[in-house]
Parts: sequence; C-alpha cells; structure tokens
Amino acid sequence: MDTEEIEIQREDTLKRVLFTILFLLIARVVEVVLLVVIIFELLVSLITKKLPVESVRGFANQAVTYFYSIGRYLTYNQSDPPFPFSEFPPELEPPTWSAAGAESEALGLERDRD
Repeated sequence: MDTEEIEIQREDTLKRVLFTILFLLIARVVEVVLLVVIIFELLVSLITKKLPVESVRGFANQAVTYFYSIGRYLTYNQSDPPFPFSEFPPELEPPTWSAAGAESEALGLERDRD
C-alpha cells in the first residue's frame, strides 16, 4: 500500500497535534543542551588542546540522534512518537574523529608554516 493512500483518523491527528506541541518544546530544550555541550567541548579543547572526554562526546552524539528522531516525527517521517513514549534512540553514527591534524587539513584550516 502506498503511504500517501493511508487515511489518518481525526482523533489520531488531534493526538498528534498535542504531541507536536510537546516535542517542539522538547526540541528547544535539546537545542539549548546541545549549545551548552558544544561550548563546553570547545572550551575544553582550547584549554587542554585535546578532544573532550568520550562520555561528553557520546552524550552529545545521543542528543543529536534524539533531536533527529524528534524532527522525523514532526515531519511525518516516523509514526511512533520518540522518547519518552518509546525507547531512547541508539546513536545513528559512531564517532569518526581521527587525528586532529587530519581533520584540520581536510577543512583547509592548516596554518601557513613560513
């Protein structure tokens, strides 16, 4: 059956309206949390000249995955409401950080060495 032919009951749509309002608010909270984590990670990197600890990076990765899951639900690309109405989503992608030098070279950030 083509997904465009699925009929949605008004009762389900009204329930989804309430969930949409809730998840828009949750998404704002997640955005603020991510902003704080990003600033923290940048400060740690500037001060220590090292990657932030793995637990902080893992938390940020999970928060990004959750934010993505909320976006999929809000745009009708996911039928089940995300956490806390279902399980917390697993990370979509594992961390892929390699050497810091390789990352900055790939971004064209390497300083001139005259």
